[in-house]
Amino acid sequence: MLPARHRAMSDEFTGLLGRLRVEAAEFVLPQRCLVCGRFGAALHPECAASLPAADGPRCHRCWRPGAGTWCERCASGGPAVPAFDGLRTPFTFTGDARRAILEAKFRGVTALLVPLARAAADVVPGEWAIEAVVPVPLARGRRRSRGYNQAEVAAAEVAGCLGVPVQKRWLRRTRETPPQASLTADARSRNLRGAFEVRLPDSAPRRVLVVDDVTTTGATLEEAARAFRAAGARQVYALAIARED
Repeated sequence: MLPARHRAMSDEFTGLLGRLRVEAAEFVLPQRCLVCGRFGAALHPECAASLPAADGPRCHRCWRPGAGTWCERCASGGPAVPAFDGLRTPFTFTGDARRAILEAKFRGVTALLVPLARAAADVVPGEWAIEAVVPVPLARGRRRSRGYNQAEVAAAEVAGCLGVPVQKRWLRRTRETPPQASLTADARSRNLRGAFEVRLPDSAPRRVLVVDDVTTTGATLEEAARAFRAAGARQVYALAIARED
């Protein structure tokens, strides 16, 4: 068995090869818009604007639909309140938004992540005063097979739009976890408990934005927020491209 250091180097090299294959395909093949079918972009700006929006009354903390300023859970102030200070998503995980994310996530069409991430950056409230953006890390096995982390690609674009640094190494997984998609809400929370660790330098900003591609129960973003709070972050906000309501 390879030593841990050599395994990490091998994983990184394999991931790099996968990423190069994706980028080569995107460079060679002409881009056709996922929504309108016209050539010229993976997703035209006007087509991105037509994706199903996460609008209407929503809880300002957990972004649950149908609530006023606060949903009953977030207004209670009890232990069930999310660990993050606020969550936003520009889209709901339906229709062409769902299709775009799945194409980016599983078929390597990472060019879709740029307009999607820009839309996500647009819904970050200015009063959050974000100082750094952090992507949710992908499990090592999935990162190796996919060649990239879609949350990392999105987070880099969000950080650029907000004019703040992206910090890819502050949040890391301490163990591999099964995919969340097939689990119930309770199982999702148990699956991720203690799965993240945060290492902040002494001079690190204390107002961070954690970015993922999709949120359903919020379990992944909550666990990341808990890890940041344990490491000394004052305020932790969450952002995803879409919410599965």
